[in-house]
Order: sequence, then C-alpha cells, then structure tokens
Amino acid sequence: MTESFPWVEVFSSFLWILGLAVVLADFSYHEFLVHKRQLNWSDVFRSRGFLWPIKIAIVLILFGLSGSVPSPFWGGVLGAAGFLAAILFIRGDERASRWLRRKARKILK
Repeated sequence: MTESFPWVEVFSSFLWILGLAVVLADFSYHEFLVHKRQLNWSDVFRSRGFLWPIKIAIVLILFGLSGSVPSPFWGGVLGAAGFLAAILFIRGDERASRWLRRKARKILK
C-alpha cells in the first residue's frame, strides 16, 4: 500500500459540491419566504440576502472545479475565473469594499 489518499481531489470535489448545496439551500429558503411573506420572485432576486449566498456559491464552484478538471489549462482558467469573481463580488459590495480597504491600510502601515 504505497498509494496515498487523494486529498486534493477530495477537497476540490468538496468545494464544488458545497457550492451547489449553497445554491440549493438559498433557493429553497427564499422559496419558503416567497410563500410565507407573499413576495415576488423579482424582488427576491434583487435582494442582498439572496445574492450573497449565490455569489459565494459561484466562487466555491469555480475553485472546486478548477481542482477537479484533469487539464491544467482549464484548471487555470476556472481558478482565474473564481479569483476574478471573488474580487468583483467583494468590490461590488460597498460595505465589504470599505472593510477590505481599512484592513489593507492597517497592514500597509
């Protein structure tokens, strides 16, 4: 038994499966809210409470798939897409952007 356990493959598969689970849980919870509070789906799709889990799930799925694909080229493309998506999602949220700038200033001082 000289073979080692493929931890990298397990972790990368865990990430994209977790991302899909977050998407499913987010849609399920917001479907419950739509029926309970008599909301429109268009209002829910624009709400911050719906969008943040979806954004986190997209990043998890992209990072997980980048480690799962056998081709280094596609792994790099998916990893770069995940990194850019994370930056754009953080940059698009004003509160997160301000928090990130404050932390960067403290580190750079």
